[in-house]
Amino acid sequence: MAKRLTADDRKSTLANQQADIFQPLAQQGDFAELCSALYERELQQLSQVDDMPVAALQRRLASLPHYIRHAAHGCLNAAKQSPLKLDVQNASWQAPQPTKVPSSGTSAEKQIPWFSKHAALGLVVPVLYKTPEFTTIMLDSIDRVDTDKQRLRLNYRGWLDFAGQGEHAEDTLLKPNKRIMTAACCGHQWNHKGRINPRTLTLRELLLVATLDWKKFQMALRIAH
Repeated sequence: MAKRLTADDRKSTLANQQADIFQPLAQQGDFAELCSALYERELQQLSQVDDMPVAALQRRLASLPHYIRHAAHGCLNAAKQSPLKLDVQNASWQAPQPTKVPSSGTSAEKQIPWFSKHAALGLVVPVLYKTPEFTTIMLDSIDRVDTDKQRLRLNYRGWLDFAGQGEHAEDTLLKPNKRIMTAACCGHQWNHKGRINPRTLTLRELLLVATLDWKKFQMALRIAH
């Protein structure tokens, strides 16, 4: 007959399970710090979600270790050639924040030729997100290009035309440059008074930042100009 577990037994079993989950974090160093910060952030966000179905929550929790390890490895690899500073304790990218929202330096009409030439599946692009309360720049990736209609579809923000206008009035597609991409990677934000505290990038955006090749990116921008 199987032994009946006591309350202490159940606590011990749970502790062992938790130790197994976090075993990859036992190593010391930046990787462990990044993973710890990302776990804390993601679990805090999940704890504040209302009415999430149990099955969806279970799937999200089950996938967290994979995406967090992927993001941590990606950040550390990206830090080797990025002009930005990686803050491993807060899992964020750091750079001086300009007093005003950076501009692409070109009109909406003039950015059409750039996207006509460079828009491609998987390309990471910046989207200006503006509300009455604040303005920020988000990162998204292209998952479809419609050259005939001069538009593209982003994985998260939906369809936008090459001139920048999209399905949502608050979204504007921007032609990337170093200042814009720096602001997006660092979560910089502004309101009518000027700079405000940076926002925390989503895990998805951190994964996109990790795909940027700054050397090739800057070279492509010089050629495009």
